[in-house]
Formats: sequence, C-alpha cells, structure tokens
Amino acid sequence: MRYTIVSDLPGRLRLRCGSLVMDEAEARGVAQALMSVEGVRVAEVHPANGSVLVAFVPASRDAVLLAVGSFDVLALPTAETGLDEASGAIEVRAENNRFTMEVMRLVGAHVLRRLLLPAPLRAAWVVVRAIGFVARGLACLVRGELTVEVLDATAITASILRGSFDEAGTIIFFLQLSAAMERHVQSRSHLALRGNMITRAETVWAVVDGQDVRIPIDEVARGQVLHLGRGSVLPVDGVVVEGTGEVDESSMTGESRPVQKRPGSTVYAGTALGAGDLRVRVTAPPGAARIDGIVSMVEESSQLKAGVQSRAEHLADALVPYSFLAFFAILAITRRPQTAMAVLMVDYSCAIKLSMPIAVMSAMSEGTRRGVVAKGGRYLEELASVDTFVFDKTGTLTCACPTVERVFAVGGASEEDVLRLAACIEEHFPHSMARAIVDEAARRGLAHEDELHAKVNYVVAHGISTTVGGTDACIGSAHFVFEDEAVPCPDGFVESVAEKCPTASVIYLATDHELLGAIAISDPLRPEACATLGRLRELGVEKFVMLTGDSDACARHVAARLGIDEWHSQVLPEDKSSYVQQLRDQGHVVAMVGDGINDSPALAAADVSVAMSDASDIARAVADVCILNDQLSSLVTARELAQRLMGRIHADYRTIVTFNSALIALGVAGAITLTTASTAHNLSTFAIAAANARPLLPARTSRDACAPGTQGTHR
Repeated sequence: MRYTIVSDLPGRLRLRCGSLVMDEAEARGVAQALMSVEGVRVAEVHPANGSVLVAFVPASRDAVLLAVGSFDVLALPTAETGLDEASGAIEVRAENNRFTMEVMRLVGAHVLRRLLLPAPLRAAWVVVRAIGFVARGLACLVRGELTVEVLDATAITASILRGSFDEAGTIIFFLQLSAAMERHVQSRSHLALRGNMITRAETVWAVVDGQDVRIPIDEVARGQVLHLGRGSVLPVDGVVVEGTGEVDESSMTGESRPVQKRPGSTVYAGTALGAGDLRVRVTAPPGAARIDGIVSMVEESSQLKAGVQSRAEHLADALVPYSFLAFFAILAITRRPQTAMAVLMVDYSCAIKLSMPIAVMSAMSEGTRRGVVAKGGRYLEELASVDTFVFDKTGTLTCACPTVERVFAVGGASEEDVLRLAACIEEHFPHSMARAIVDEAARRGLAHEDELHAKVNYVVAHGISTTVGGTDACIGSAHFVFEDEAVPCPDGFVESVAEKCPTASVIYLATDHELLGAIAISDPLRPEACATLGRLRELGVEKFVMLTGDSDACARHVAARLGIDEWHSQVLPEDKSSYVQQLRDQGHVVAMVGDGINDSPALAAADVSVAMSDASDIARAVADVCILNDQLSSLVTARELAQRLMGRIHADYRTIVTFNSALIALGVAGAITLTTASTAHNLSTFAIAAANARPLLPARTSRDACAPGTQGTHR
C-alpha cells in the first residue's frame, strides 16, 4: 500500500494513504493488524481521508512502515466491530467525517464559484440560494414575528437589490457554515450522551434450529433466543432460558459486584456477561429496551435550554426591531441607503443566537465525556450559581459498598440465624445495605436461596415486612422495628449496640414481633469525599448539609470528618424534602446529591439535583444531573464546567457587543465598506461559534488531599 508521511515524530507517525483506499471494516482490520506489530501502542485508521496514526516505541518505526507498505490494497484485512469499538464510536467518527466533508464542500464550492463562475452565473446562484432564506423570513413575518431570520433575509435581499451579489453570496456562505457547525455540535452532544449510556455490537449470535447464526443487530426481534458468551455486552432486555453466568450490571444499577443469572433471571441491555454462557429470550429488542428509554429521555431532556440560552435567543430576536429602527433613523438623517445598510449588514442578533446554543451543547457534550450527564443546559446554569450542597450520607458521602461490621443476636438465636434470615429478606432489594448483608451471608457460607416469601411490604427508608416460611418478619431501622412495627426492645440493647459500634449503621431484625438481633454495617467514607468538599468550597459553595436516617453518633462522626456545616440524623424521606425546601425559602440555591429511593422527594425539591452512579432508577429519573462514574469528585467537574460555561457566555456577550458596535460605527462613518463590515461581522460570528465548541476544562490534574474538616453544627 502506497503512503505519504505527513508527520514523523519520535514514537509517532501519521501517514496518508488516500481517501478511497479503504472502507470502515478495512480500516478496523488495518488498525488491528498494526496493533499486532511489536512495540505499537496505538493505531488509528480513518477511512474518510486515508489517515493512519500510529504511536509506538521509537525502535519500532521501521517495522511500522514495513507493515503499512506490505498491505495489499486489493485485499486489505477487515475486522468487525468489537467491544473496544462499539457502534457509538463509529457514529462519532462518522459524524466527524461528515462535518469535515461538509465544511470542505462549502468552502471549496464558495472559492470555486468566486474563481471560475462568471458574474452572471454567480448572481443567478445567489438569487436561487436566497429564496430559502427569504421564504423563512417571510414566514416569520406572516406569523407576526420580527426575528433574526427576518433580519438575515433583509440583509440578503438588500444586497441583491443593490446589485452586490458577491456580498449576498458571502452572507449566505457564512450562514451555511454557522448552521453546519451548530448541527455538528448538537449531533456530537447527542452521540456523546448515547455513547456513554449504551453499547451494542453490530451483529449477534441467534439460536436458529439449534444452531448459532450470526445476524445483524437490526434483525433481532422479540421472542428470539440469543446466545451470549463470556465478555458479551447484552444488546437486549430478556429472560435467561438456559445456562448460568455472572453479569456486570453497573451500567444500569451501579452495582460493582457481578450478579448471578440462571434460567428465569431477567437481564438488561447494556450490561456485560463477565463469566458463563447464556441463552436469552428477547423481551425487548434494540430500540425498545429499558436503557433505550433512559437514553431517549435524556436526549429529549437535553433540548431543555439554559435560562441564559433562552434569554440570549429572546434578546437576539428583541434586538431585531431596533436594528430596523436604527436603519430608518440613519436613512432619514443621512438620506444615504448605503450608510444605513451598515446596521442591517452588521447586527448583534446573529452572533448571539448562534453562539449561545453551541456553547451550551458543547458543554453538555464535554460533561458527558467526563462522566457528568446534564439533562438540560438550564441545569448547568443552576449548578453554576448553587451556594448550598445537601448530601445524603449512605452511598453518597460514604462508599457504595458497605460491609457488615458485627452481628448481634438476642435470646436463643445465633449470629448465623440472624444473618441468614436477614439475607433471605434483603436479597430482593438493590440497596447498598442489603448488598452488604447478602455478601456477608455468602462469605460465611450461609444458604438462604431456597426460602419462600409471601407478600413483601417495603417501606421507603424504613424497612421491610414480610413472611418467611409462615413466620412474620420485619427488618429495618430502629424507628421502623420498634415504633412502626411495635416490636418490644430489650432494655439497654440499642445503647449497647451503639457503644460497641459507635460509627456503624444498625439494622434490626424481628420475627413474630420479637427481636431476633441486629446487624451493624460499616459505611466507610469515600476516600475522595474530603478533597471534593474542600474543592467545592474553593469554587464558591458556602454551605454543606448532610441528611441521613442513621443515628446521631454516626452522623456526628461523618460531619466532623468532612467539615459538614449542618447535619440532621434519623431523617425520614418526607423530612428530607422539607429541609431542602426550607433552605430554598431562606434564599439559598440548593443542589441535592443522593442515590436512593428515599432521596427522590428531596431531589425533586432542589433547584438542581444530582444522582450518583449507583443510584436507584427512580433517583436517576428524578435527577437533573447524573454521575456516570463512581467518583464523588465528579461534582467538582460539574461545578467547574458550569461556571466556565457561564463565564464563556458572558465573555461572548461582551465580545459580540463591542466588536459589532465598532463595525456599525465604522460603517456609518464610511471608514469601511458594507462588504468589509459584513464579512468581518460574519467572520467574527463564525469565530465565536467555533471558539464555543472548544473544551471548557483543562486536562485532568490530581488534587492534593484536603486538610481535616472542622466540626460542623448539629441542628
């Protein structure tokens, strides 16, 4: 295969092989073949322009060039999409290529028209292309709207009527270029959202007449049986009909431990089969799976505009009448249409209306790449102005994988009896405390899977009441067991447990209204929690509040370690919501961070709500911002991103007003021609829009751990 060396740096080569040499499958095959060359670290091949980028140890340079030169262009290796390059990645690359080709087409066509077409043909082309812009402007006028589209149509029409066809063509060119950029940023934003939430291969293995047959993912239908091997990412929702395996459901539930699946178990698209072999009957094909609904909801929500973006668009449209008023005023004073035209050729509206959406969409896309999904631009705006953060404790400030510290038994029961029964009840509930109990029972080899349950009554944030083997049982907080369920508490038992495990969360278990025992669960702080709160203070957060259903001693300990300003212990779900509302009534802009079902009311009550990666489905549905990774420090990323976005938008305002005011003044004074003013205006608009597509955040840097927190105030 022939190639040209475009860039040759130590340990890095970029080659160009031609734009029609290979397709997508061949590009993947070439990349995989180059990765097999000894010393190669990275190989990227882009079929749109035939670019090959290879990073390697310096000693492998000759081997890389030899490998590229040895490829037969008539028989290039091919490769199917694998887990390391899902269809979403191909879509992103395809979108980048599409945008590049569109810009090249627009620029090339504009230059060629100016160089090759005679003036009459250029004029005819401008008139034809102007029809669409004029039609949109007239449609706005018919609806009684005096918008930016009307101003664009007027500027183009005025240039044509003056005989300045090249000037009108330049305006059309820049409008097309700006629209192309807006479409690209919006598309990339949606692809980033989808790519971070769901991964599917292009083909799957279907079981047909007892044989495995590879079929395209688009042909998968409800009722089919798919054969999924170890390492597969499940493309559909379904029910296991044969085989056993361990499925990583962290993409759906945040659960870090693999979940055992057997015949009859439900599996979900987007989860990964880490071990085992499964045959799954499809209950929801691609596009109808549970995760597709979540992605669609996020994509639809992403249309929610930031308040500043909406204000920008309203301001842009509101400025249009003033532009026309200024035009007629200058025309009346100077009697020179050429001079008055400067106001129409150079306006504030176009730049404002184009640059703000691009800034917001680009910020949302960047956030998603860094593990922070904002469901709308307006939530980033709210997050930038938050002065109070309210945290749930369990799973938010503490690790999502608590462990059993100690088991207490009462009367004739043993620790094993307490733990086995508790695990039997809790195994059906995806809460971190429940997982800790089930995992401890498994570690001790206590079997409980064969227990039979009757009706289960789960009380949010309180506990569970059920029947096990004909015996009534309840498990939960002290409030739930001793007050709601009226189970007698032995004298001094609660105090004794608190004394022996002062910082643990305690779950109580009773059968037939008699206390059986208690389980103390250690809930260690997230290692990054202290540094995260310290950094948030540096970013302007004035107050931290913690709400927890745990004991006062446990809450006091966590608050002291982290420097929490205010905490509330033994809080019920409805109380969490009222606390958040009280803070808002006091004039605070509140962000609520949580992960459980019990946090949902408070999440809904906050100005902006954040759900952690292991949050319950309902919490993630309610939340305005979702964290995709398991790092609390992503809150810092979200805050910095939001503040930098607002800083960029305000800087855009100043730049647009200053620069365009100068152009209008120069045009009215006759210092520059209308063509020069219009070109400078459109160039500046495009430049601001392009600048808004740049990343807001610098490359990730490590932070020093923060100093120990100060003692908070108990209220």
